[in-house]
Amino acid sequence: MEDMDPFEARLLFGNMLDNLTGAQPTIDRVSSFALKNSSLADDLFECINEKLTKMPVPPRLNILLMLDGILKQNTPWTSLIERNVVRLVAHTTPKDDPRGDANVVQTRKLVDGWRRKHTFSQRILDEMDERLVGRKSMGEGGMRHQDILKRIEEDRERHKRHKEDVWIRKANEEPQDELDLYWDTVSELNEADWMEIETENAEYRKECQISALES
Repeated sequence: MEDMDPFEARLLFGNMLDNLTGAQPTIDRVSSFALKNSSLADDLFECINEKLTKMPVPPRLNILLMLDGILKQNTPWTSLIERNVVRLVAHTTPKDDPRGDANVVQTRKLVDGWRRKHTFSQRILDEMDERLVGRKSMGEGGMRHQDILKRIEEDRERHKRHKEDVWIRKANEEPQDELDLYWDTVSELNEADWMEIETENAEYRKECQISALES
C-alpha cells in the first residue's frame, strides 16, 4: 500500500484529533491511523503539537491516552514520543492553570503504567514524576457537569479495558511467570503512591456525591 500524501494525512489526522474524546473506540481509531502511517510520524507529530497548544487543558489528556496506544508497538513513533513526553505531560497538567489539576490523576496512572512496562528510561520517568508529585486533583477545573459525567464514564471504560489487558496471558505461560512479573515490577509504596491513594479516594467520594444528586 502506498504511503498517504503528507498534506492529506495531516488534514485527516488533525480532523481526527479535533474529534478525539476519552472514549476507548475513538482513542483506538486515532492511534491505529497513526500507526498505519508511521512513516509520516514527524509530520503527524507536528500536528499534535499544534493542536495541543490550541485546545483547552482538560481534553489534552486525550492526546496522552492516544499516544499511550501508539506506544504498544515499536515504531518510529516510539523515539519521537520519548523525546517529547515530559513536555507533553507538562502541557497536559500545567501548574499555572487550575484546570491542569483535573488531569493529574489519569496522567499519573499513565506514568505509573509506563514505569511498570519500562517504556521509558528511568531519567524520563523521574522527570515526569517530579512534575506530578505533590499535585492533587482539585475537582474538574471548571468543566461542565455533563463533561464531568462523561469523563467519569470514560475513566470507567478505560479501567475495565486495562483490567482485561492484565488478565490476558500467554497460553504456554508457566503459572509462576505471572507472579514473577508482578514481583519484579511492583515497587514499594512511596509518597507518590500514598498521594495517589488519597486522590483516588477523593475522586470516589466525588463520584458518589454526583450519583446521589442524579438519583
